[in-house]
Amino acid sequence: MVKTITIHDFHDIKLREARPGLKGAILFDEKTPTKNIFSGIFALESGGKLDMHYHNREEMQHVIKGYGILRDVKNKEYKLCPGTTFYCPVGPEGAHEIRNMSDVPFVCLYVYYSPGGKRVSLSLLTDNEG
Repeated sequence: MVKTITIHDFHDIKLREARPGLKGAILFDEKTPTKNIFSGIFALESGGKLDMHYHNREEMQHVIKGYGILRDVKNKEYKLCPGTTFYCPVGPEGAHEIRNMSDVPFVCLYVYYSPGGKRVSLSLLTDNEG
């Protein structure tokens, strides 16, 4: 059981390259430890995109920096800006794509309920799923 408060200062978080144009850092997981949270930050470079994908857990994201477009599985688009918080359901019906529309990195905090703080899966949406 977790018995201490853990604090991360945003300015001290070291982002690591996940792939060209995308950096990230895990904030809370089974190693932190947390009881039921998996959380982190990602930064998408200017003009970058996260392809249409979904997760095995519900997801909440909060935009920290930059401007972007969120597209859902029904092709509806939503404008994202600092302070915007959004929720995506579990599975293909919660599939989403994010594009950075600004000249600066698009930075988001993501949070999942995940028993034991276990890593959450990411699955690309296939044509026959969408």
